[in-house]
Amino acid sequence: VDGRAPVLVQVHGGAWVVGQKEGQAHPLMAHLAERGWVCVTINYRLSPVATWPDHVADVKRAVAWTKDNIGRFGGDPGTVVITGGSAGGHLAALTALTPGLAAFQPGFEDADTRIAAAVPFYGVYDFTDRDGIANRGLEVLLAERVFKTTLAEDRDAWEMASPMHHVGADAPPFFL
Repeated sequence: VDGRAPVLVQVHGGAWVVGQKEGQAHPLMAHLAERGWVCVTINYRLSPVATWPDHVADVKRAVAWTKDNIGRFGGDPGTVVITGGSAGGHLAALTALTPGLAAFQPGFEDADTRIAAAVPFYGVYDFTDRDGIANRGLEVLLAERVFKTTLAEDRDAWEMASPMHHVGADAPPFFL
């Protein structure tokens, strides 16, 4: 081993309001660890105590910490892949698509949050219901507990939180 193993950052799900890193994605991380990967699983602040964009800021802070420190654990800071399911899938996708976005990196704007690849599972990628297929229950949960504002009241924040609004030519590889 040359001390430059690829790194997986796992983001737990839980509708941005419940959940924790323990118990999620253990089969995936065990499989990758057996193949030489270094795996990092993280927590983030939950709503309703936290208000958007606290969740993604926490994920990005964890990515920055990982990139700054993973070499001590045999990982390659240049090969950080992110994954997560449900809310974790949303946060993984958004993190991968917004490296260095100051609004999502308050107090650590210059930190390196670039991701080599993203593998989000069943995340929400559009909060704005562009295609008219939104889950109304999810929209109510987001408005009441996560954003604490409705889509109609603050469309810009809901768009900014939608990974699909950040897709561009500089996006890392994705496997959805």
